[in-house]
Amino acid sequence: MKSSTRFALTLLVAATCAGVAFAQSDPGAPPAPQVHSANGIDYVNGGAGVEARDAIAQLQPGFDLKLVFSNASGEYLVADHVSVKGRSGEVFGVDRAGPLLLVKLPPGDYSVVASVEGKTEQRAVKVGAGLRTVNWSFPAR
Repeated sequence: MKSSTRFALTLLVAATCAGVAFAQSDPGAPPAPQVHSANGIDYVNGGAGVEARDAIAQLQPGFDLKLVFSNASGEYLVADHVSVKGRSGEVFGVDRAGPLLLVKLPPGDYSVVASVEGKTEQRAVKVGAGLRTVNWSFPAR
């Protein structure tokens, strides 16, 4: 094989490897969703893209509450703040929640308060066996 052909093939292989490595580590992409803890309550927050929503779906087993935030036209939203209150007060709170939020709570009755762009809404939620999903649609402004 001629040295010029070998050199061209080497460049092609190197460029392909670099492209694959770059595609797998997009520095502008948000980090993959992970389980976090606040006040002893495990949660997963995120879902801004298809890959993140798929990753959250894989983490769903074992969680009791799933909140999905959107506007009236179905576009996903990020809540400014979400608070979960039990009989003894707030048990969990997180800023910049969503568009998907998984929370692991003990069985019971809760009040969930979410605010988006200055508008605050509240929902009563009963957590028990299995995953409880709340599709929370905020009206258009």
